Amino acid sequence: MIIDIISFYDEHPINEGSVLAGLQREGKDLAKLEPADLYPHDQDHYGHLEAVRTIAARLELEPGQRLLDVCAGLGGPSRLLADEFGVQVQGLDLNAGRVAGAEKLTDLVGLGGLCSFREGDATNMPFAAESFDAALSQEAFIHIADKQALFAELRRVLKPGGRLCFSDWVAGSGLSPDDRQRLQSDIFAQAIHEPEEYRGLIAAAGFHAVAAEDLTAWWHDLLIERLEMFRGMESDTVASFGRQRHETYITAYEFFVGRIIDGRLGGARFLATG
Repeated sequence: MIIDIISFYDEHPINEGSVLAGLQREGKDLAKLEPADLYPHDQDHYGHLEAVRTIAARLELEPGQRLLDVCAGLGGPSRLLADEFGVQVQGLDLNAGRVAGAEKLTDLVGLGGLCSFREGDATNMPFAAESFDAALSQEAFIHIADKQALFAELRRVLKPGGRLCFSDWVAGSGLSPDDRQRLQSDIFAQAIHEPEEYRGLIAAAGFHAVAAEDLTAWWHDLLIERLEMFRGMESDTVASFGRQRHETYITAYEFFVGRIIDGRLGGARFLATG
């Protein structure tokens, strides 16, 4: 049975509760948190702080710019970019619970003046045309089937010359129809594209200077470490969502990691200009 993307993230091991529990285990005073206190817990993407700062460099961010974080989740990258680069960040996510969690965590570290979050569909964004100087996303577009609508919306809401930088999974050699079906059922992987196909979809929406960086070798080791991290979160996940959810998630993630180990999946970071 194909899962629902809302349910998938409602019961994700990294969630508002797990972030707060991690802070409490460290003895942090929740009334006196700094943005960096969240970094060990709230970066639900690959490559941790290095990946976010690399995206910032690719986007050539400047203080005061308006940045859109698409599929922002709990808002970890949004807070880092606002704090370190002085940009105004608008997060967008389909999941109302993630939006509420992002807002709470942002308020706890005093960044509400720079970061805001809104529930909405990335293929039909609730923003006016030419609202943003730049946009980013990390490992989320795999969940979106209609890439044509996604990139058309990104082109619409970016100012002329605005930059888009995102990372995502790409199809490697030998990714079979059965693999795709299993990934769709397990992790709601709606569409996995080969790198050149992805570049074509971006360009067709009116972006130019579309470049792709191969992240596969880097992600190979990161994903193995991440699987161990999720296994280590067993007690929190079981307490929040039950043992069946933990075991189901680990089984799905083992399959996911196996596909990158055998070369059927890869990772890439794309950069384009509107």
